[in-house]
Amino acid sequence: MNFSWPSILLYTCCAGGLLAVSGCDQLPGKPKESDRWIAPDAIKDFKQLFGTNCSACHGDDAAIGPALSVQNPFYLAIVPKDVLKKLIAEGIKGTAMPGFAKANGGSLTDEQIDILVNNLTGKAATQQTAESNKASSGSNLPPYSAPPGDADRGSEAYNQYCAGCHGQAGEGGKKAGSIVNPDYLHLVTDQYLRSIIIAGRPELGMPNYQEFVKDHPMSPEDIANVVAWLASHRHSASEANAAVSPTATVSSQ
Repeated sequence: MNFSWPSILLYTCCAGGLLAVSGCDQLPGKPKESDRWIAPDAIKDFKQLFGTNCSACHGDDAAIGPALSVQNPFYLAIVPKDVLKKLIAEGIKGTAMPGFAKANGGSLTDEQIDILVNNLTGKAATQQTAESNKASSGSNLPPYSAPPGDADRGSEAYNQYCAGCHGQAGEGGKKAGSIVNPDYLHLVTDQYLRSIIIAGRPELGMPNYQEFVKDHPMSPEDIANVVAWLASHRHSASEANAAVSPTATVSSQ
């Protein structure tokens, strides 16, 4: 087959164009690497994992969440690493905290949970604020977990450390709302109350256990006793069931 010079030139140009296009990464409509879909199991970025799974409840640098910040330096200083991992993987029964591990009905792999835990605990070690230095270096930090103490003594400790913001009866004051509302107390565990007292919620203006009274931090006994006093305001199981309206009971069957 004979080709004319114009035909040869045309074919050469087409072939060269195809070679150039095949080596180009900027084809029209081709998504950028950062825009391409990634399988959920393949996500290894801490910020993305935290933003997708944790920030709605625990907040982040841009927003305050309804629950205790798990990036609070005092909280990270007291919570054992294995406990933090268990909380993320298994959740907390009877609360709004779900289990995120696939084995517990969640969507995260063991590796992804390790990424969350390692980054959070690593953050505690590198935070350089005066508050975090106190938290990380203090040898007298109260233990993360302990049984509730004496509710009667807790009333006295509450009046000393907490009433200035939450009112004498815990029903709310000029600076903060009620912390004895039974509906609220049924949403949280005794451990959560303990963690809040120790770590505070600085993003909401609530101090940590060292700052309620100047130069007079709460003792471990004070903390345990206040937890017991708060927990004593929960409805009993029978009272909680009685509070459900007949309409709600029927509709839920």
